[in-house]
Amino acid sequence: MFIHRLRYLLLAISLFGSVPAFACESGQSCIEKGQWDIGIAFGIGARSNPLVDGNTFPNIILIDVAWYGDQIYFDNGELGFRLIENQKTGFETYLVIDREAAYFDLLHPGNFSISSLISPTTGQPIPPDNQTLDSEEVRLSLDDIRDRKWAVNLGGRYHYYTEKGEVSFSYETDVSSVHQGSKAALSYEHYWSGDDWQLSIRPSVLWKSDKLVNYYYGVSAQDFPDNDIRYTAKGGLQPSLSLTYTKRFSEDWYWVANLSYQKLHSSMVASPIVDENNVSSVFLGLGYRF
Repeated sequence: MFIHRLRYLLLAISLFGSVPAFACESGQSCIEKGQWDIGIAFGIGARSNPLVDGNTFPNIILIDVAWYGDQIYFDNGELGFRLIENQKTGFETYLVIDREAAYFDLLHPGNFSISSLISPTTGQPIPPDNQTLDSEEVRLSLDDIRDRKWAVNLGGRYHYYTEKGEVSFSYETDVSSVHQGSKAALSYEHYWSGDDWQLSIRPSVLWKSDKLVNYYYGVSAQDFPDNDIRYTAKGGLQPSLSLTYTKRFSEDWYWVANLSYQKLHSSMVASPIVDENNVSSVFLGLGYRF
């Protein structure tokens, strides 16, 4: 049970989108209905921040909190309703805080929760006074731009289970009128396991819409009302890969390790507030299930 939950905990560290576990209805690894499932992982690790002057996030202590009823569930900030759940397929709808704002705000819950093509589209700088803005030469610190707000997304997620893996597809759209954009994710997880260990690999691809990307990574008159710096960011595809290993050494304690990497799409990388072309994460430590 715990190995299954902890696998998703480490996958959530990368902020590439989390996929919740489900209450017990079959022989699958799962958590018990009507019971709070609480865990903690602590160790050594970090997740990079691609923004100019953005702080690297320390992965030292991460919390995992979930509760599953017959259909309603809460999983690390995601409140959902399961419409379909059987041995082969599953579907749920849910509300969740958009994790995109976590890059801009250290206190965003996504920074603490235990929850393959580059887009050919490039950003389109707005030339002020007929002059060209070369976004590759302009770099703006987080301190130079207005705050980016947290958004709340309404989403749906479909699962297809195999003997040693799972395919999932999710789609989310902003219902809080912050950026009015949307995102979609397609992933496959395959795992190998023994009596007290499990190794999983999870390739995925994430699509972000123009409105979402431009709200967070574009530069507008609201950032610089008295300056000519402008940048319109476009949506695109972002591939990622995550590897997770867990090994139990007592009834409640486990070794956990995670490596993850996400490639950012070209329009996001070209933004004046972005300094890196990827987000990477590493964690090595212990997990405990209460």
